[in-house]
Amino acid sequence: MNWSLLLLFILLFVLVVKTPAVLRLRSARDIAAFYGFWSLSFLVTLADMAELPQFRPLDWVRSIMQLLS
Repeated sequence: MNWSLLLLFILLFVLVVKTPAVLRLRSARDIAAFYGFWSLSFLVTLADMAELPQFRPLDWVRSIMQLLS
C-alpha cells in the first residue's frame, strides 16, 4: 500500500472523529488551528502524491505559526 494513501485515510479518519470534539471547544482560534493544520497536511500529502514541488515541513509549519501569532 502506498504510504501517502494510508496517510490520507488516517487524516480523513481524524477529521471525522475529532470534528465534534473540536466544535465543542467553541474557541475560534482552536478550530482555526485544527482545520488549518489538517487542511495543510492534507494538501501537502496530495502534492507529494502528485510529485509537485513543495516546502520543507518546517517551512510550512513556521508559515502557519506566523499567521496565528
